[in-house]
Amino acid sequence: MRLAGLLTIAIALASTSQAAPAQTPAKTASQLRAPYLAFLANGRTPSELLRFTLANSTWRVIDPSVDPVEKLRAGDRVVFVNEGRTALFVIVGKQSLATGGAHMIASHIDTPSPRLLLGKLTEGNQASIPAGAHGGIKGAHWMARPLSLVGMVVTEEGKRVDVELGTVADGFSFFIEKREGRDYKVTTSSMPTGKKSSTQGFTDLLAKRYKLTTDDLVTSELYLVPKMPARPVGVESMMIGSHGQDDRSNSFVAWRAISELRGTPERTAITWLVDREESGSRGRGGARSHFLELVYSYMLRSQGDSNVSEADLMRALARTEALSADTPACVNPNWPEVHEAKHGPLLGRGPAMFPGTGRGGKRGGSQAHAELVAKALRVFRKARVPVQTAELGRVDEGGGGTVAKYLAHRGIDAVDIGVCVVGMHSPFEISSLQDFFWAHKGFQQWFLAP
Repeated sequence: MRLAGLLTIAIALASTSQAAPAQTPAKTASQLRAPYLAFLANGRTPSELLRFTLANSTWRVIDPSVDPVEKLRAGDRVVFVNEGRTALFVIVGKQSLATGGAHMIASHIDTPSPRLLLGKLTEGNQASIPAGAHGGIKGAHWMARPLSLVGMVVTEEGKRVDVELGTVADGFSFFIEKREGRDYKVTTSSMPTGKKSSTQGFTDLLAKRYKLTTDDLVTSELYLVPKMPARPVGVESMMIGSHGQDDRSNSFVAWRAISELRGTPERTAITWLVDREESGSRGRGGARSHFLELVYSYMLRSQGDSNVSEADLMRALARTEALSADTPACVNPNWPEVHEAKHGPLLGRGPAMFPGTGRGGKRGGSQAHAELVAKALRVFRKARVPVQTAELGRVDEGGGGTVAKYLAHRGIDAVDIGVCVVGMHSPFEISSLQDFFWAHKGFQQWFLAP
């Protein structure tokens, strides 16, 4: 028998040793379908997704970098926003942040995709435009596929212009004609363009539709995404196929879990939707920034301590426990050999917990303490949520990073747990609404835990 066949059998046998999920109420799980499809459709870029979450929230919005400190009381629901690219949804707990810290769930809202490079665009070279990879995209999957262009441009006057081209509403698409490593050539036209041509070019369309010039495009954030929208998969429509589910699947569940949380938790509950994870978490919107410290400082002052010392801030962070809700790769039946047979997460079996991230001896990752792993498992099992214990691929072959290590660097105890997808980083990832149902229950129980 072939090795792949043996490994498939081994994985099937190993899955029986993990917590077998109870029967998921199909009607309840299916109720997540329409909201999640809307979340994906309106969240193709990080800034677009944050606008969607804020538009569907009645919570008070605070910019801690400019807004004066206002008193926060137990039960208050507020959103701390940083430049429209990262946000912390917060329910103030009965215990002060200084005393009890917080229960946090962190998820990233950026996703691997090609980004147009428009620094030297002219009338003569606009038919084929270069693009660079944001994150670890699987380049071959993006070839010969109809693509749309979404994002924004900021003009010299500081005006933000949202751009959307080649979508279903348009009668055309873009496509990648050539790939050289992590660089791409994107076809926008096959006809000559420029002043002597009667053909409307890429820049002409931008000027006509959005009144943008080539100089404006230098300050753009424009991404290519599959033209095909997210859609149900399977005859029972209990799976979702879409680009960008790493990590918008867990971002959706974490945001929805805190948005629907009833009552006032004992400890402050936080969902952090963060940008830039796929490119190393750098930048002002990434987990390496000090925005989290800024928010904690604001909250400590809002709860009575007008003079917050560095030690006060560090203690509040150290009293915080977090779930890094990132997306592991489910076992793909075509390549089961890249997973550890006993620790490969399976689609539809509930969220997967992977205490150790990183590669090759866990370098560049984070290792959760056994005490926190035990607590998280206890919390999820109290909610009767099945949890898979998983590894990020085979030893010395798979691996990956999450924001957990940047939380741990601050003294926050963090463990990775999230719903998995098949075909991760491809233009059409597959997720399971059953996993969403279980993760939602588990995340809410985490917020309510003492």
